[in-house]
Amino acid sequence: MRYQLTLRFETPFSVGIGNEALFHTTTQRVIPGATLRGALAALWWRRFDSADDFAALFDDDLLVTQAVPEGAVLRTTSEVTCKYRATTECGEVVYDRALSVASGDAPDAGVCPRCGGPLTAKPGWTDLPDPVRRGRVELEANETAKEGRLYSRDYIGKGTRYIAEIETSADLSWLNDATVRIGQGRSQDRGRALATVAPLEEKPLTWHDRPVAIHLTSPAIITNQWGAPSLDLDDVERELQRVSGDENLTLNRRPEWVRSELVTGWHGRSNLPKVPDWAFAPGTSFVVDGLTADGWRRLRRGIGWRRIDGYGQLALTGWEPTNRPPFEVTAEWWDQESAELRKHKRWSDVKGTLCVACINLSDTSEVSEEKTQRNLDLVLAKAPPQFHDKLRELLALEPRQLGQLAELLRSGSKKKSRNKKGRRK
Repeated sequence: MRYQLTLRFETPFSVGIGNEALFHTTTQRVIPGATLRGALAALWWRRFDSADDFAALFDDDLLVTQAVPEGAVLRTTSEVTCKYRATTECGEVVYDRALSVASGDAPDAGVCPRCGGPLTAKPGWTDLPDPVRRGRVELEANETAKEGRLYSRDYIGKGTRYIAEIETSADLSWLNDATVRIGQGRSQDRGRALATVAPLEEKPLTWHDRPVAIHLTSPAIITNQWGAPSLDLDDVERELQRVSGDENLTLNRRPEWVRSELVTGWHGRSNLPKVPDWAFAPGTSFVVDGLTADGWRRLRRGIGWRRIDGYGQLALTGWEPTNRPPFEVTAEWWDQESAELRKHKRWSDVKGTLCVACINLSDTSEVSEEKTQRNLDLVLAKAPPQFHDKLRELLALEPRQLGQLAELLRSGSKKKSRNKKGRRK
């Protein structure tokens, strides 16, 4: 049976990326299934004391998926949108080429039907929470700062809600309303979350005997005939056949939809790094023919290696019309997004360059990757490193939104100038 696990974080948390100890550690914004599974195992041991029961549950029965922030959206590698969104209507529709291939329709012409601009794919998770950087220093025995031992780490703020799924035949009453500890800094009360569990109702499945589009919602580690991680689509087809039991299943090979990532991690019990593996990234799309309803039910538990840790999770691809134009860049939105940046002592240096970049990129008469990169480099050269990710997100807004942001930056400068004149009088 499948359950929905909701985690409401009461303190900030950090799940480090990579398998090395560094002076700065970034955090995962989507909690891997292996990390969540380890946190649940630690909670189970604090309440029970039976090695046999633990092995029966965690080794053979309990499947834990990754935990995703509430409201996050996964864009597939086959989805395309208008690259520059010169008009408001450009953001109203998301086109999924996998669905066109599955239905046998002619592929689109590669241009936006609203403005005639190029289409682009931006796969991966969107609307993820922004991390906050916090520093610390290693101390000597006399509790003074040790030379050259300054560390920093990214944390996701408290109050965020994460959603995961659990599949098991066991009773999960021990988990409901329990306090789960996730990530680093538990001795400092970091990563404390309140867990709630609710059963998921199986929706009736209407299946048609025709090609279907599916996509990965978590990294998938596919192995070849020698057991090594593989990014070959032939190995993907064999894995889909093996797990689904559909021998006649065929994969429509689309190499342009393949995205990969390196899966790393840290084994907390042994305090050793895990072996890194190449995997297909979340959002990678596939079109398969010959998949039956029973085969899809078997694929729901995932494909590839380490499925019990939530890797290799699949979902059916469906249309996702947004039915609303892109958001407006308002003063309230900007105050919230730039709060930390505006507090920094170098904000006055960054502001002018950012305003010029927004004006340049809002002009759609000359559009090129070189122009975008040139303006981005100028802004990043002025900004502190901890704000580079935020500035990249800002400059990735559509031209209309960048124009609105430029107006806000200019109006803020005029207001400050008027205040200074008033004080002189």
